[in-house]
Amino acid sequence: MSTKQVFVCVKKDIQHPIGWALKELDKLLAVKYFDTTKLLGTALANKQDCDVVILDSIMGDESTLGFAKELKTGMPSLKILLIASSGTTKQELVSIIQEKTANGVLMRPFTTEQVSDYMYKLCGLQKPSETPWYMQTGLK
Repeated sequence: MSTKQVFVCVKKDIQHPIGWALKELDKLLAVKYFDTTKLLGTALANKQDCDVVILDSIMGDESTLGFAKELKTGMPSLKILLIASSGTTKQELVSIIQEKTANGVLMRPFTTEQVSDYMYKLCGLQKPSETPWYMQTGLK
């Protein structure tokens, strides 16, 4: 099975939880982190292979929803997981879902398990039946 390429462009405050969620898939995914949408756009424009983009809905003080639409138009097979923050309006979310710009939307706050579930789904991977020790909460 080939390694899936995942590009992550999110605010610093959620890089760590996303990193933990992707740790479960570290042998199946090659993950690259980007600090700005400009760097992400440059990497994608340089024809770097990418299967999934995890994108924060707001980077800095700017909405990234227009950027997500451009990505999807230019690369229709690209899968996008959007992390929506409280600054994202209900109308923007409805638009993103109706236009099928994003393949998945997670609202803040989210759990590492939610990110992991989406990654299995978006990458077309079979999820193991046992939860890794570092994702177990002890809550039943």
